[in-house]
Amino acid sequence: MSKETFKDELEKLKNENARLLAALEDAEYECERLEIINSNLERQLGEANRELEKNIEILQGFKSDIEGLVSSFEKVKDK
Repeated sequence: MSKETFKDELEKLKNENARLLAALEDAEYECERLEIINSNLERQLGEANRELEKNIEILQGFKSDIEGLVSSFEKVKDK
C-alpha cells in the first residue's frame, strides 16, 4: 500500500469516525429527550388514574343514591 493510499484511507476512517460520533451524540440527545417525555407522561398517567379513581367513587355513590331512590319510589308507587 502506498503512502498516499494509506493517508487517504486514514482520512476516510477519521471522517467516518467523526460522522459516527456525531450520530451517537444525536442519538444520546434524542434518548434523553424521550426519557424526559416518558417521565412526564408517566406523571400525567398517574394523575389521570387518581382522577379516574375519584370519579369512579363518585359515580358509585350516585348509583347507590339512585338505587335507593328507585326503591323508595317503588315502595310509594305500590301503596
